[in-house]
Amino acid sequence: MAQRSRKLDYDTIFIGSGIGTQLAAAALVRLCGERVLILERHFTPGGFTHTFKRKNRFFWDVGIHYIGDLAEGSILHRLFHFLSGGSLKWQKMPKVFDKFIYPDLTFGVPDDPEEFARALIRLFPEEESAIHKYLTDIRKTNTWFGRHIGLRGRAPFTENFEGDFVAKEGFNPRHSVAQYLDQNFRDRRLKGLLVSQWGNYGLPPQKASFLIHAAVVQHYFHGGYYPLGGSHRIFDSLKPILEKTQSMVLTAHEVKEILLEKDRAVGVRAVALREPGKPEKILRSKKIFSNAGAYTTYLRLLPEKMPFADALRQFYTENPVVSNVTLYLGLKTDPRRLGFGGENYWIYSSYDHDANFARGADWVLRDEPVGAYLSFPSLKNGEAKSHTAEIIAFTDYRIFERWKDAPWRRRGEEYNTLKERISQALLRYVEKFFPGFCELVEYQELSTPITTEYFTGHPLGGIYGVPCVPERFLSQKSPWCNPRTPIENLYLTGADASTPGIAGAMMGAVAALSQLPQPIRLTDLLRAADASAA
Repeated sequence: MAQRSRKLDYDTIFIGSGIGTQLAAAALVRLCGERVLILERHFTPGGFTHTFKRKNRFFWDVGIHYIGDLAEGSILHRLFHFLSGGSLKWQKMPKVFDKFIYPDLTFGVPDDPEEFARALIRLFPEEESAIHKYLTDIRKTNTWFGRHIGLRGRAPFTENFEGDFVAKEGFNPRHSVAQYLDQNFRDRRLKGLLVSQWGNYGLPPQKASFLIHAAVVQHYFHGGYYPLGGSHRIFDSLKPILEKTQSMVLTAHEVKEILLEKDRAVGVRAVALREPGKPEKILRSKKIFSNAGAYTTYLRLLPEKMPFADALRQFYTENPVVSNVTLYLGLKTDPRRLGFGGENYWIYSSYDHDANFARGADWVLRDEPVGAYLSFPSLKNGEAKSHTAEIIAFTDYRIFERWKDAPWRRRGEEYNTLKERISQALLRYVEKFFPGFCELVEYQELSTPITTEYFTGHPLGGIYGVPCVPERFLSQKSPWCNPRTPIENLYLTGADASTPGIAGAMMGAVAALSQLPQPIRLTDLLRAADASAA
């Protein structure tokens, strides 16, 4: 029998503890004095902002690899200041913060858009006018979208104001990235180079909306930052704020159902995964914010079928979730001896990213990666004591699916053998581009999509939420991305209420807060941040 909470005195229950929860919880506690409850199925809070260690000295982040647009005074910097009470510190990455690696070309991305343009023009002088237009279109698209979702606090839908923009600017920001590039560029290599960061939003050019591409490119116009001390410092900074109203965080608590009474959300049914007997608990509140994603919220947690449930299921069938493997590496010595700095490396075997994406399963079966992301957390964090690296590559969930119901860390010899094969394939791939890399490795551990699914509950172990295809930004096509749900007192926060990534998930929190009966808007958060910094 489910245990009922002794007091029904939570103002808000949050499902999940990711950044979409953290900003919204900070706002409700600081501005409204609310007592909130955060429920997290993982045994560590923070969602994709949490970190982990091995051998008590190797340290990795699971989701934050770098964040852009964090210069002093920026909107994002002020929101983090509000969330943390000013305690967060940021380490700026090197001036060349991303490097795009191809068999015939290495391109360093500087933290200045004008330098970026000049570097591109030196390589592709015949495309000069198109390059300038591209950067202008990036800015126009973000200004247009930012005013809509940020300052107005609306859902990430665009059709109501798209027509005037298209007529004025001559291109549709919801068209695919490939459509935009084919319309404006001729050089195949340049088109491939410009989308080298597609791993930040998880879809190749033919599938991704130009809108999300533009958002990511401009987000990193002025370089990247990393939280000093590690990304877990973000959630750590929230804890003293929560304590002010005796708010609570319960880890290893999996929400199984959102409770409804007369089409109103009144609480949740959760399972305490690490308590003896795994008891169920009934926890009540005035309202609920779900940071579990649209798919989980609507298709798994609500007892009643939403009008668009079948359409949501079909959307995920037509737009498969992108899964990945991550190889976490502990290093024997400083990687700077091989010329690495704190920059990221996007490594590809060809400029055809759509073909690379299509081979998501093939490379694992043949032990031949076609692309990988290489990062060095220890070089981004001035407080790191030992050196670490990460290699990330996309893959197909179906390769691992047969082990998904097996216990974590006890999935059998065949699974472990597959992981070792994948790990060695990734190491050989990086070694081809950076001879001597493998000699640095002391410790290795591979994470697969079923591990991501186990800890997050995201379908197929996805890390991006609702896929950012063009239809995702139309209210009639994707009503599940609205921060205001059809259920009274239930709100969607995080990436699915905005766009993927840390910044996108924070704006999802802003969008959800703006839908409250007494709305909290972006301007309210910024004023509070500025007042506390004064």
